Amino acid sequence: MLRGIALMKKNRPQPIGYLNEQRRTFRMGNLIKSTLTIVGLSAVLSGCVLAPQTIELNETVEVPKANAEVQRGALIRVVDNRESIIAGDETRDYLGSRGGRLSERSPLLAQDELANILSLRLQDSIAQLGFGGTSPIDPVRVEMLINKFAYSCNDGFLVTSCSVKMRLGVTLMNGDTTFTKPYGLTETRRVAAAPVKEYNEKWVNDVMDRLWEYIFSDPELRGYLGV
Repeated sequence: MLRGIALMKKNRPQPIGYLNEQRRTFRMGNLIKSTLTIVGLSAVLSGCVLAPQTIELNETVEVPKANAEVQRGALIRVVDNRESIIAGDETRDYLGSRGGRLSERSPLLAQDELANILSLRLQDSIAQLGFGGTSPIDPVRVEMLINKFAYSCNDGFLVTSCSVKMRLGVTLMNGDTTFTKPYGLTETRRVAAAPVKEYNEKWVNDVMDRLWEYIFSDPELRGYLGV
């Protein structure tokens, strides 16, 4: 009787160190994935920090004309009285923060020191009212205090709200008499994302122009100046 003979194939032994190498490769793969995850997360987080912006503020604006001709000189002075400037915490061209993550790294700046810009603006406005040049009469003195000029947006990963706040104090001195009055304007807007430079430039200038018109349309101020 013929018997079937079953042939059994012997398994080859795995090379020494094969499993260790495989484990090493697996661990290395996980390490690379973890590293890439950390790098990717860091990139996302750093991308949320908004870049600084510098906007151009208008140095001139049209104001309501004088009702009477004025032939008299004027001395102009603008003082930056903002708390952060007096304390030395911010530079004099600082207008506020764009918000977002690490908002202190995302300032909104003007093209020059704010007091210099408003000095040119105030000088031009007073000239439009007829003041300037030489006159035998003592010049009227015009002083403006920048008590607040603040642009701000919310902190966090998503900017959804921004505001512009301006507080200016105007003092007029004519001989022994003095006229002093505060003026201010605040506007808040909802936004879909952090505003770009062009948006901020137009908005801040628009708020400042409206405040300026309010100041130089004030009957009390114009009456004191005789215009």
